[in-house]
Amino acid sequence: MSRKVIRDIFMKNIIKLFIVAVVAAPMLISCGIIAPKSFQRAVDGGSWSSVMVREDLSYDRAFGEVMDVIGRRFELDMISKDGGYLRTNWIYTWNKKGKYTTKYRTRIVIKFSSDKRRIDIKSEAEFGGEPRWVKGFDTALLTQTKQDIMGVVGTTVL
Repeated sequence: MSRKVIRDIFMKNIIKLFIVAVVAAPMLISCGIIAPKSFQRAVDGGSWSSVMVREDLSYDRAFGEVMDVIGRRFELDMISKDGGYLRTNWIYTWNKKGKYTTKYRTRIVIKFSSDKRRIDIKSEAEFGGEPRWVKGFDTALLTQTKQDIMGVVGTTVL
């Protein structure tokens, strides 16, 4: 075989591999084999961000507003008004298409500071599915939740 023939065969194989990769990548992502871009692996399973509560809001009103904002998108799993704590159930539809998946799940944890003037927000995410969940957090979910809470009770973002 001549060099030209070998080079042509090699180039055709490279092009075929590229096409397979382009076609297969969305399927791998939708099957849960590749984590979403917003997923960040973390040993402690989450990332915290804070919002300061406006001075004109009472704790009761702020807690109610936060519970309302979170409750619109999530089912609340644990609520302790006295402890200033909210945690949602895991949801399996936080992805670009909003479709149910068993390979990626997210939830939110809210904790008011002891003086009730700061709200700490934690995004938790797990990727991979049973029995090998990989702990982390979802940056897009944390950003969106922080903005939503900021819009109803916040003054400045820490």
